[in-house]
Order: sequence, then C-alpha cells, then structure tokens
Amino acid sequence: MEKSSQLDFFLLPSTLIRLFFWISSIFVVLFVFVSWVTNEQRTKFYKESNDAFFHVNEQLVINDAALAGFGSLLTSIGTNNIQKARNFTKRMRTAYPHIYMFEGLTSVDPENKAQHQEKMQKLGYPGYEITRYVSKKNPLGKTIDMVNGAPMYFPIFYIDPYLDSVKGLMGFDMMSARNMRVTLLESIESGKPVASAPWSLKEGGRGYTLIKALGMDDSAQGVMAEHGKGGLAVLIVIKIDTMLAPLRNIVPEANIQLLYGKGRKLATQEIFPQTLSTPIIEIDTLVEEYKLEDLGQSFILSIKQSSGLFAPHIQAMAMLILLMCFIYGAYYRSLIAKYRLQLQRDSALLKINQQHDSLEIMVASRTKALQRKSDENISLVQQLIRVQEDQIHHIARELHDGFGQTLTAIKINAHILENTKKIKDVYSYAQDITAQANTLYDTMHDMIQRLRPEALDMFGLKASIEQCISAFHLNEQGIELELYIDDKVNAVEEIISIASYRIVQELVNNALKYAKLAKLKVSLFIDSNDIVICVEDDGIGFDPLKNKVGFGLSGVDERARSLGGMVDINTQIDEGVKVLVRIPIPQTQI
Repeated sequence: MEKSSQLDFFLLPSTLIRLFFWISSIFVVLFVFVSWVTNEQRTKFYKESNDAFFHVNEQLVINDAALAGFGSLLTSIGTNNIQKARNFTKRMRTAYPHIYMFEGLTSVDPENKAQHQEKMQKLGYPGYEITRYVSKKNPLGKTIDMVNGAPMYFPIFYIDPYLDSVKGLMGFDMMSARNMRVTLLESIESGKPVASAPWSLKEGGRGYTLIKALGMDDSAQGVMAEHGKGGLAVLIVIKIDTMLAPLRNIVPEANIQLLYGKGRKLATQEIFPQTLSTPIIEIDTLVEEYKLEDLGQSFILSIKQSSGLFAPHIQAMAMLILLMCFIYGAYYRSLIAKYRLQLQRDSALLKINQQHDSLEIMVASRTKALQRKSDENISLVQQLIRVQEDQIHHIARELHDGFGQTLTAIKINAHILENTKKIKDVYSYAQDITAQANTLYDTMHDMIQRLRPEALDMFGLKASIEQCISAFHLNEQGIELELYIDDKVNAVEEIISIASYRIVQELVNNALKYAKLAKLKVSLFIDSNDIVICVEDDGIGFDPLKNKVGFGLSGVDERARSLGGMVDINTQIDEGVKVLVRIPIPQTQI
C-alpha cells in the first residue's frame, strides 16, 4: 500500500513539478561534479604527456649528440688509435644507460681485405677476420654487397663495451646483414644519421641501431670518394626499453606505445599503467600522439589513458545523491500521509480492474483457441468424409468394372448354354462360366482383403503387414526389402492397428508407384507411448518446397491426425523419401 501511495502521489501535477526540479538538480550536481573530475584528469594527462614527450625527445637528442661526438672522435684519431675512444664511449654509457653499445665501421675494398685484417691483428686483435652473415635459407646468396656500384665490406673494427660475449663481432661485415645494410646505405646516400628498424636484443628487451656514415672529411661525398680507402661509419645501439622506462613514472596511469614505420608497428612492448585500478565508469579515452621525426630517428609516441569515475568519485557522488534523497524523502513523507486512505481505496479498485482485464484476456484467448480447434475438427471431418466418398466411389467403380463385366459375361454364356444342343459346346461354355466365376471370386477376395484383411483378425498386425508387403512381389521387381516389425505392435487396439496397416499399405504402394526405388526399408515398433511407422526408399524423391505433402501422402497425414498423431516427411530431389509416422497409444494399452 505504501508503494501505491507513492505512485499516486507522484501522479499529482504539483508532485511531478517538484520531482522534475529535484531530478534536474541531481543531474546538474552530477554533471558539474563529473565535468570537474574529467577536466582535472584531462589537464593532468596533457601535462604528463608533454613531460613524457620532452623526455623521449631529449633521449633522441642525446643519441644524436653521442653518435656525432663518437664520429668526430674517430675521424680525428683515425682507426689506429681506437683505444683512445674507449674513455669517451665508457663515459657516455655510464651517463646514459639507454646507450647499449658503440661500434665503429670502416669501408674495405675486397682487394684490401687481407691488408685490413693484418693491420687489425697488429693492433692487438690476433683473431680478427672479416666475416659475413650467411642465410640459412639461401647460403649461396650474394657473397659481397655494392655501394654505388663498387664492391665493399664494412667490417666492425671498434666495439664498446668490449666483452667476451661480443668479441666475435669484431670484423663482422655490416653490409651482409639486411637490416644494417639498408640503414647504412641510406646514411651513405643522405650523409645523415639513420635509425634501423627495432629488433630483439639477446640480453632481453628491444633495441635499434643509429648509424651515421662519415668520410675522412666527415661528409657524405667523402664517404663515397674514400669508401675503398678507409671511409668510416659509426653506430650506437639504443635500448628502447631503458630509454622509455622513466615514462612509467612520468605518466603512471597511461598506456604508452612507441611506434615506427608506416605500419605503426610497436618498437617495443607496450607500457601498461602502474596502477591496476581502472575507472568504474569510463567516460572518455584521452589520446596524445607525438611525431619524433628529427635526428634520423623516426618514431611516434602514443599515450592513451582512460578518463572516468573511480571508486572515490562514485562514493562522493553516492553521498551527494543520498543527501539530496534524504532531504526530499522527508519532505515527501510529510505530504503523502493525507493521501494514503484515498490511495488505498484507489489501489483496491485498480486491482479489481486488473483482475477483470485479466479475465477478459483469458476468455478471449480460450475462445480463440476453441474456435481454432473447432475449425481444425471441421476441416478434419470434411477431409475424412471426402476420403470415405473416394473409397466408396472406388469400390463402386470396381464393382461396376469387375463384377458387372464378369456377371454380364456369365449371363451371356449361360444364355448361349441354354440354346446349345451339342455336348461339346456345352462343355466349353461351362468351362468359360467356371473360369469367369473364379475370376469373380478372386476379385471379391481381393476387395475384401483391401477393405478388411483377414490376417489382421486372425494373426494380428505384424502378420497382416508381412502378408500385405509380400503381395507386392518386391523380389520379382528387383527391389531389396529390409523389414522390421516388433511383436509388441500386435497388442495395440483395433482402431490403431487398422490405421497402422492402412498407412503401411499406402506408403509402400506410393513408393512403388512413384519413387523408382531399388531398396525399401519398412519399420514398425513401439517407442515410449507411440507406435512408430517408418518407410524409407532410395528413389527419386521430390522437392518439399514445391509439394509439402508429396506424392499421394495426404491420406497418410489424415489417418495419423485423426488419431492425434503426426507425420514427418524428409526428402530431397534424387535423395529418396523417408516418412516417419507417430501415433499415440492410449495409456490403457501400454
């Protein structure tokens, strides 16, 4: 009754106006609160994103400066005093941990290969030898690469840190590795630093190489002119994961991606938010992307962060709503008391009307169902009458065609016999009359069998169906028969037994008449509370969409429906016909 009172009270115009202003005030307060929260998140996100961009850009500037300083140093001291470069590279790696390795390359004409190897061995690298990468898929590929049409090696002559794990790289020809070759040739062509595509480091994580080709005069023209006489190239290996690591703290609640190339591939693994909490209600996704295309290192820094309401925000909103609800609730209860008795009466009247409407709906539904059932019964009766009339017409035609003609012949022969005087002729006409009487007897016996088979009364349903099917002489027609009849079918009542016999008779007759079959399968058994008849052939079938009933199967459907059964016809063109009939057995028969 309390709910009814509240509902009626809300329907009053004055209450609706008050309610509208109250709900509007809630939405206004929530909108202001959500706007404030999201603006705070957006401002913080943009500030942190800019800080992250400046950090990454600063690292790229450091990379370029370190590479330029290393190149200038090698250009000035040459390749004979490479030990002096280690102090510089060591200081740079200590100051900037994301710089993983420094390497120096020199161009070597293939004719000067032995001379270069001997020179490096004298400088303290006894096992130094120019080696090339050999592909497992194509071990007999190119044996040497070209620079501006000239054959050339670009072996490593300097590595820092010079650890046991990387000593084997000394003398490795960078032109033989595709990723390094493409990057090196771009730098030779442009004279500027060029970054390679990122790749996985053996020590874990991802890195990329920043390469700059140098001539002895530190120019691209010098490289092209001096490539066979000691042209230089310097490179540094950058650990991307180390370079981006500080971003976890700069933008702790964002997803950070460093992308490269036109396909926007990940340069390293995505950095996920440090905080595991996500907005309970996500309102927006904040996205900032910064292009880093300077200094030979082309990347896109993508930063994404979900903006919305977290648990503390939801709690604050709930407190605001509860407070406003409490204030309005107290006001509401003071107004509704005086309407309660009237609303109780209206509630009772409403229930009576609802029950009345429900009853009318039930009556209408039941009336519709009864009318539909009546229409179905009328249709079924009409169909049964039509079937009976067809049977009577068929019997009358057979009596006229069979009995009438035979009796006429007997009458004619008897009349002739009356006027015959010769014994020989009497004997001949007597034989004709006997043969015609036998034919008449056979016709009558066949008609009686079709009207009411004797075996059905004498031996039961199973024997009568076996006799019925044998009368079709399937073996003589070259048709293979598979017959299964359960002995339990003999126990069903007469009306079901007769219907089952007629259904089998009609299905087999239709199959032989229309199907053009080579194999026939007939089954009759008891399944749960039904007697099941299944007749299946491998004949030509028919299109069920064009002819839902099939070739002469309407009689089967009518017989089954008259006993509360159903018929399922499964067929396709050239795939035979399978007819499944189920007729319920009264509980007293089970």
